[in-house]
Amino acid sequence: MIVYPQDSMKSDLERLWRTCFGDSEQYIRYFFENRYVPENCLVFVDETVRRPVAMLHLLNVSIAEDGGLVPSQYIYAACTRPDYRRQGVMRELIETAQKLGAYRKLKYSVTVPAEPRLFRYYGRYGFEKCYKNRVVYMERSDLLFLSRDTVKIPDGVRETMMKLSEVTAFRRDMLVDRDGFAIWDGNAMRYAVSSHEHDGGHVVTLSYGGEYGYAFCSEEADTVRITELIVKEHFASTLLYKILKSYPNAKRFVFRLPVYDTFFDKFGEVVDYAMICRNDGKSPVSITTLDGIRTPYLGLALD
Repeated sequence: MIVYPQDSMKSDLERLWRTCFGDSEQYIRYFFENRYVPENCLVFVDETVRRPVAMLHLLNVSIAEDGGLVPSQYIYAACTRPDYRRQGVMRELIETAQKLGAYRKLKYSVTVPAEPRLFRYYGRYGFEKCYKNRVVYMERSDLLFLSRDTVKIPDGVRETMMKLSEVTAFRRDMLVDRDGFAIWDGNAMRYAVSSHEHDGGHVVTLSYGGEYGYAFCSEEADTVRITELIVKEHFASTLLYKILKSYPNAKRFVFRLPVYDTFFDKFGEVVDYAMICRNDGKSPVSITTLDGIRTPYLGLALD
């Protein structure tokens, strides 16, 4: 039986998440305290034991299309208890999510397969490969070379940090005219920033002379991972220099970037990242056929 979760199920859902994904108590608790909405969660309940055995969450997102924004949903944290797998439980949840999306007039469903083999699994339910990232590995010396053309900020003029509202608006302005690109609203951006910082990450931002840029960074040992970097090309070296200053002891940097980012287009490799389907069952051909610098970008998907 598929239902919206009741308040009494919350601890069961947290336990299910822990069993399936192995995330920290801190991360799980933070999600359920700040992003969880019962009406945007579908739960499969085993009626014999009256306990949730599978779930998925539906997060609101807009997809840029034909100069406008199309309300859609992002399927997140879809999981089934190990002893209930291969019984069609997740199939029922996914199909119900698609029907619910259509009822709510949400054109698309988007999801990030947790493993490469799951691309084929989601393909059974109408999902098509769509979103890609460029993954770039760099040594500190390489990044220093790339940041050599940094914009010189005059003495006595302070660079400023971007406010959350500025980050949200800047991201939207950079992506809204690119078909298929995902636009997150203010609440989603607020959670993305707060959860990232709650897990020990840092959002490096830079604002100077009407130019903006930001990067979601997290440091593990001597490596910094940048999971989103949005900046105009001519300001990129300046933001990279700011990242280097922010992590003086880091030796290596791993970037996950939009494919359209021409500043890094000679580096790294392009990899499949996420899938999309139309909730009315039709094929989203106009989006999935985009390639090159027009390849759609998802970003900040809580993968």
